[in-house]
Amino acid sequence: MSQLIDLTAEITEEMANHPNHGRSPLFLSGTRMNHEQAEDTWRGKGVDDLSLVNGFVYIAEHNGTHIDAPFHLHPDGKTIDEIGLEECHGPAVWLDVSDVGPKGEIGPEVLEDAASDAGIEVERGDSVLLYTGWDDYLPDDEATYLGEHPGLSEAGAEWLYERDVSVVGIDCGNVDIAGDVSMPAHRVLLREGAPDSYTLIVENLRNIDEIPSHRFVFSATPLPLSGATASPIRAFAIVDD
Repeated sequence: MSQLIDLTAEITEEMANHPNHGRSPLFLSGTRMNHEQAEDTWRGKGVDDLSLVNGFVYIAEHNGTHIDAPFHLHPDGKTIDEIGLEECHGPAVWLDVSDVGPKGEIGPEVLEDAASDAGIEVERGDSVLLYTGWDDYLPDDEATYLGEHPGLSEAGAEWLYERDVSVVGIDCGNVDIAGDVSMPAHRVLLREGAPDSYTLIVENLRNIDEIPSHRFVFSATPLPLSGATASPIRAFAIVDD
């Protein structure tokens, strides 16, 4: 029997968000009917035991645990609705790179050492999840989570791109090092070979170190948002017992 490990940040109005993506989500007041009101809708119409609720949530494409499409970085890149399901669901590994520290570079040597320590090899088509431990700063220290996190160096991103991995995921708000406005990892993974070649990016993952095996199946399938640059996802790992 398979075990499922949830890797997704809870979506709340108080959640940590990258400043480039604005205030989101918003659970808009006045749009959610409560059960008492709903019962009044049917009372006296022959239905006395029915009620329902619904709501309206406003959320940016890049808030919470989400997956970036190539169009985020390349004008001719695929939009999120053009990404095939097979590109973001399949074989995966996770690497412990938590020793790099604040604004640390995750480069080729770090990746190679982490793979060796895990006893695995990064293979073509894998999703590669990078465990930095940075999600431990939440919810108490949002400033450190957003402003001091490590990330892939340009060479580290090239190391992964050259291995033709499908997805690179990280438990930070950005796969690039905090404060690096040149975004080298984003450029390598989403722009350098686009529109024909790219590696998808997942950010704001949670609980990567709770995956009991370093090789597993990863699911990060997006909503088919027409023309969108990214999509919130329900990311999870599937591990066979």
